[in-house]
Amino acid sequence: MRAGPIATLVAPALLLVALALLFLPMAALAAPRPNVVLIMVDDLGWPDVSTYGLRRVATPNLDRIAAQGVAFSNAYVAGPVCAVSRAGLLTGRSPQRFGFEYNLDDVHNFEDGLPVDQPTIADRLRGLGYHTGLVGKWHQGYTAPYYPIRRGFDEFFGFLAGETIYVDPATPGMVTTPTKADRPIGARKPQQEIVEGPDGRVVRNFDKYLTGELTDRAVQYIDANSKAQTPFFLYLAYNAPHWPMQVPKAYYDRFSDIQDPVRRTYVAMIAAMDDGVGRVLDALQRDGVAKDTLVIFLSDNGCPIQFGFCDCGHPLGAGKFTQLEGGVRVPFMMSWPGAIKPAGIVDTPVSSLDIAPTILKAAGAEVGPLGLDGRDLLSAGGGGRTPDERPLFWRQDPVASVRMGRWKLWTSKDEKATRLYDLTTDPGETTDVSAQHADVVRALSGRLAQWEAGLAKPRWPVHRVADVQVCGRVTESVY
Repeated sequence: MRAGPIATLVAPALLLVALALLFLPMAALAAPRPNVVLIMVDDLGWPDVSTYGLRRVATPNLDRIAAQGVAFSNAYVAGPVCAVSRAGLLTGRSPQRFGFEYNLDDVHNFEDGLPVDQPTIADRLRGLGYHTGLVGKWHQGYTAPYYPIRRGFDEFFGFLAGETIYVDPATPGMVTTPTKADRPIGARKPQQEIVEGPDGRVVRNFDKYLTGELTDRAVQYIDANSKAQTPFFLYLAYNAPHWPMQVPKAYYDRFSDIQDPVRRTYVAMIAAMDDGVGRVLDALQRDGVAKDTLVIFLSDNGCPIQFGFCDCGHPLGAGKFTQLEGGVRVPFMMSWPGAIKPAGIVDTPVSSLDIAPTILKAAGAEVGPLGLDGRDLLSAGGGGRTPDERPLFWRQDPVASVRMGRWKLWTSKDEKATRLYDLTTDPGETTDVSAQHADVVRALSGRLAQWEAGLAKPRWPVHRVADVQVCGRVTESVY
């Protein structure tokens, strides 16, 4: 008998080790609730970490996290741009469900932000008795109702905008490299200022390299809270290696073998960020809480390859602003020595939407009634070897897509196009096989339409839609 389209989507060849096999028996979770350190970086491409064996960029401290736990090679975020991705991470819900479909722009929608009726993971953890801190980039609203202290965080040190300057370019010992995406690098705008505390006091630190200062503040937070009677949640949101391309010369000088100055600066910024992660891991170890801390690391989206930060040697299609693999597939790893057995690299598709339920379940919450869209990675799978039948969805109208098993369906209303890619043989999404697999197209189109029917109207209009040529191919970019 001929297999149906859904059976084809999850062919036996795609049987993956269930996530439940990665972890110690759930009885181990009777231990005290873990501290949580959630690290999100900005515009780091999946191929630009050494964890997955590509060795294009050495990231020994990210490799430390993976060596102590697990690295997911098929990990996805909720959107291919910063603010959309972060809205999904912080709520555990598809951001399109509450109208957060396009990026936040401090020119066109300054008054908008993460809807106040959407609880953040910090809200929920604080309700469970956690002390909560945010260090770094927010990008979920610029005005008072959206300020992090009002969104579940006890402490905040960072900036509200989608980007900011790392350091005064005139500071001795710093390198600032122009790019194709360049804008003037001068004084910070008000929403780009580094602020802290409940009143948003401006911190005058324009002569300090921001990646290093964010690390300093993260370490201070860990030191201050490690001896407390209550667990802590630290959301460390580095803006590296996002534009502008700035890095201490000491890091830049490490990479004299890279001829292109933009790529060289980008790689040097990754090295500085990786060193910062190492200092955070060292602080947990020094303070005696490493075993009892769940550490999660991921990027908010892929690398903006069209700006020259990445080269065309990477194996994934396109990058930031697109729904191809290079835009939504990211490095993602986690460790918790008290509960997670070292498992190496795991191919099971996972989502950033899984992070909130994973953390909340570990913290003792009953996640079922919360209406989250992800699943708890600590207990998913139920044991045994099972196919992963879960579809993963994206939409920034006019583009929408879905991945299920080996297949990725990409659609565009503007182009009136539907393309199907077989990710097992074509991770770069260069060959449309929709004509050969019409049954798969029908099945995935039906699932995508059903998902879209439950979405909210976008809270603000799209800023820009454009065809972009990336490494010899044309796709659609939405911002």
